[in-house]
Amino acid sequence: MSLIPISIDGQSIAARDGQTLLQAAAAAGLDLPHLCAATREGFAPIGSCRTCLVEVEGEAELVPACRHPVHPGLAARTDTPRAARVRRLAVELLASEMSPAAAARHPATPFQLLAARTGADAGRFGHRAGHRPADASHPAIALDPEACIRCGKCRAGCRDVQVNGVIALAGRGDGIHVAFDAGAAMGASSCASCGECAQLCPTGALAPKALVAAGGRAAVTASGETVCPFCSVGCRVTLHRAGEDVVWAEGGDGPANHGRLCVKGRFGFSYLRHSDRLTTPLVRRADAPKDAALSLRGAAVLELFRPAEWDEAMDLAARGFARVRAAHGPHALAVLGSAKGANEDAYLLQKLARTGFGTPHVDHCTRLCASVPPLAEATGFAAVTAPIEEIARAEVVLMVGSNPDSNHPVAASLMKNAFRRGVKLILVDPGTQALSRFATHHLRTAPGTDVALLSAMTRVVIEEGLYDRAFVAGRLEGFEALRARVAPFTPERAAALTGVPAQELVAAARLFAGAGAAMTFWGMGASQHAFGADNIRTVIALALVCGQVGRPGAGLHPLRGQNNVQGSCDAGLLPNYLPGYRPAAQAGRTVVEMFDAARLGEVRGLYVVGGNPAMANPDLAATRAGLARLDHLVVQDIFPTETAAFADVILPAAALAERAGTVTNTDRLVQRIAPAMPPPGDARPDWRIIADMGVRLGLPWADLTVERLFEEMARELPALAGFDWPLLARDGHARYPLRPAGAGDSLFGDGFARGQRASIAPLDASGADETTDADYPFILMTGRLREHWHTGTMTRRSPVLEALSPAPRAHMHPDDLARLGVPAGTQVEVRTRRGLVRLAAAADPAVRPGVVWMAMSFFEAAANELTVNRLDPTTRVPEFKFCAAEVRRT
Repeated sequence: MSLIPISIDGQSIAARDGQTLLQAAAAAGLDLPHLCAATREGFAPIGSCRTCLVEVEGEAELVPACRHPVHPGLAARTDTPRAARVRRLAVELLASEMSPAAAARHPATPFQLLAARTGADAGRFGHRAGHRPADASHPAIALDPEACIRCGKCRAGCRDVQVNGVIALAGRGDGIHVAFDAGAAMGASSCASCGECAQLCPTGALAPKALVAAGGRAAVTASGETVCPFCSVGCRVTLHRAGEDVVWAEGGDGPANHGRLCVKGRFGFSYLRHSDRLTTPLVRRADAPKDAALSLRGAAVLELFRPAEWDEAMDLAARGFARVRAAHGPHALAVLGSAKGANEDAYLLQKLARTGFGTPHVDHCTRLCASVPPLAEATGFAAVTAPIEEIARAEVVLMVGSNPDSNHPVAASLMKNAFRRGVKLILVDPGTQALSRFATHHLRTAPGTDVALLSAMTRVVIEEGLYDRAFVAGRLEGFEALRARVAPFTPERAAALTGVPAQELVAAARLFAGAGAAMTFWGMGASQHAFGADNIRTVIALALVCGQVGRPGAGLHPLRGQNNVQGSCDAGLLPNYLPGYRPAAQAGRTVVEMFDAARLGEVRGLYVVGGNPAMANPDLAATRAGLARLDHLVVQDIFPTETAAFADVILPAAALAERAGTVTNTDRLVQRIAPAMPPPGDARPDWRIIADMGVRLGLPWADLTVERLFEEMARELPALAGFDWPLLARDGHARYPLRPAGAGDSLFGDGFARGQRASIAPLDASGADETTDADYPFILMTGRLREHWHTGTMTRRSPVLEALSPAPRAHMHPDDLARLGVPAGTQVEVRTRRGLVRLAAAADPAVRPGVVWMAMSFFEAAANELTVNRLDPTTRVPEFKFCAAEVRRT
């Protein structure tokens, strides 16, 4: 993008072509007065408040900086008496919209600061009489209409940036007001609770309740920036505290989110000071035996333990592992990590397993949603080939088995921006979701039939000659085998198997193949099957034969689950790979296999850092049985989890927001983090605890630092060539592999990491482990809610998130509930061949008939009590999306 020389108040700056004067000034670090405008990405100028008026050489009238485009030689003055006078008048007129009481309720807001900056007399024009009552119906956000100046900024954020379309300015003349949906109270509306409106509001008319209760922005005593821990998008977030409590989370201008947040990133940080936080080491009481029949959490877990000093706890932890190793050999030990920590934690933990314990049995919770192995199989590269933001350059998007609006809401907002601009969406999902309304084709497959659907689409592309002949000839191997493999899947046969009409399947295939550039996304709906690798292989095969990789707007992207899922894998926290995906000499056991081995007495000692397999694993009764049989279990976490109930020693860790290090998001962005706040009590960063464990087992780790760990890891990982700590300290982030400026972020325009050609792999040809029958006529599927994350360890300790989604539900189509004679809200029993749970039924027309959908986050009705302990032969991912179930009224 070309640079344009301009000057502002005599200072020369380089603007980018297409920027407004206000955007160019903000990019150069100049603070031009403004109110209704937002300089963040995605905002169109509103131009209503007139507080950004400036003089431009050659223009007779003042111009709004938010709308005025830059051009070569532009010279603007913001500090002239004329501009200052008009801005002051504009602010005084806006101040008349607010009542004096409302202004007093919201001190230190951007509007109040602008009024002080311009010298405005807030009472010069009197005050508009208040017409509407306050709205406190939403659990997290309060509306104070008397503070509203009707600037429209909240509407722009809701409609144009987050694309939720909930907020409008309704009424006429003096009656214009903020409205939600068709006049509903905010708490009863379809609000996604992203908090964008409260972040944007310049007056406090829309504000976080916690911030208002603390006394407004003036009550903030400390602030610090971190990376959100709730998904793989990697949003930067600034935490503002009043005393010890986080009262306001503000989206940081990070490379992944550009100031946006979702409901979890906005209102989910209350867990940091929850009363359940582990603040001191704990040792199991001698009179507290382990019982596999019990499922405990929180305070009930703490009753089984006594407090200890760090030295005592670490001595007991290390001696226990040494004892198991001496008695049964190193293979009797296993290590389970988490993608919720930092790169340095993952790197050091796998090193401890391999050099301190001497065991190959090391894995982490990414295993439960692994979606990258088939991508590495095809390209030789175990990461996305194109980041999410490349969607802006695409013509078509194919999305299989993913619901970004629930699982990756900020990424979903970028997608919705693209769809509104005309990018076409082919959505493959059994149910409906928020993105369904944007889909050109929503292919509602029967559960478990993605291979048939995608094979038929590939057949259409090949038989009609729509494939990229040059790409296939020069850059692909396995094409003829693929042609033979998909030949039986005619559109008509696929329609019979999947329920998708043949003509719609054909139209979708033609649209995808004909796109100049197409992005391909897949998620856990594709990967979390006993045949998940086959699902992903068929997705990748379709994209490759169409040549949809290696160009701007074209690429392959698995939407991954946890905040450091990419970095943890890169760092070697895997049983079959060392750091940098170098094959291990001996592959170890995966997370589910560790517990199978524990039940058999083959694994006797386990170190769990950040994971919660007693909620996350399939067939939880089997997992608890394995935990109860261990000779020695050490759990390191921020809360007393369900897994911690079986521990011999519990070690209190610092949360991600309380420590330094790096994390790597789904887009290959490595971001540096610094403590946004101190950890509570005696909690310590994970890497420091792991290092202490290593020292007690004879490793020379006493002098380790985060910086040294990152530097060592970067030397081990080919993808991090050129990375060092000074680079991240200076820039805050960098995407790997480092590329020259202007090279773009969509990889493999020429060759692939595995060589010149990508590979189309054969299928494992496995199917669902069990099918429905007369006794179990429903298909149970599990997943995540927008308000909760993973096993709920953090989000269910946030009062706002708990208020928005307080209880488990069995989501079923209304027709199914009617057939069973079960009114919505009635308690039902969901039973599979592994167990049963009781919870309320919810009528949900988005769910496909014949399906029961349950969230995995609720301890009191744990969905994984029911799921199948069968693993995909390639990825070793459990079957979370398909098992036979029965539903009956309790």
